[in-house]
Amino acid sequence: MADGSWDNGGHGAPVKAGMPLWGKIALGCGIVFLVGLVTCFGAGAFLVNKFNKDPDGFAKKVVGMGMEKFRPDWEEFRTVVEQLRSPEGCQALYAANPALAKTWPTQAAFLEASSRWHKEVTSAPELTPDLMTKHGLRISYEGSRRVSIGWSPQSGRAVYVTFEGVRKPGDGAPRQVVELDVR
Repeated sequence: MADGSWDNGGHGAPVKAGMPLWGKIALGCGIVFLVGLVTCFGAGAFLVNKFNKDPDGFAKKVVGMGMEKFRPDWEEFRTVVEQLRSPEGCQALYAANPALAKTWPTQAAFLEASSRWHKEVTSAPELTPDLMTKHGLRISYEGSRRVSIGWSPQSGRAVYVTFEGVRKPGDGAPRQVVELDVR
């Protein structure tokens, strides 16, 4: 007579057909790895081909893309440099950036220190490919927390400014200056 239970006691259990789960995962990871590898090699070959066809044009294009990325930060840096060139500008700079109090505890201390460099700080030029590659420009991004810009002109004092946060597209408000060094 037939048993009324669905449990057959493990006898006659059908063997699962196909690949086990770990095999499917390994196969999937292998396929993703191969697609990524082929994509990287393809992109590399494309860029090498572009570079070999026109090295100067490729370099200009890369520098141009960098200039467009750095231009808003550079313009803000130029504004700070112009403020450093006059007592009134330094007064406004200190008043608008409370983090400068870490280095100069009072506005009077900042104005006294800045009086030594007013005449030696030169105006920052327009951003050009030549400036980016040969004339002492340094820009570094610390994630999304800070942007540090330094410029060492041929003559005059070097200026290093660290801004709070990165500039977001369409944001026209000035960022806080958290560090300032004039050498």
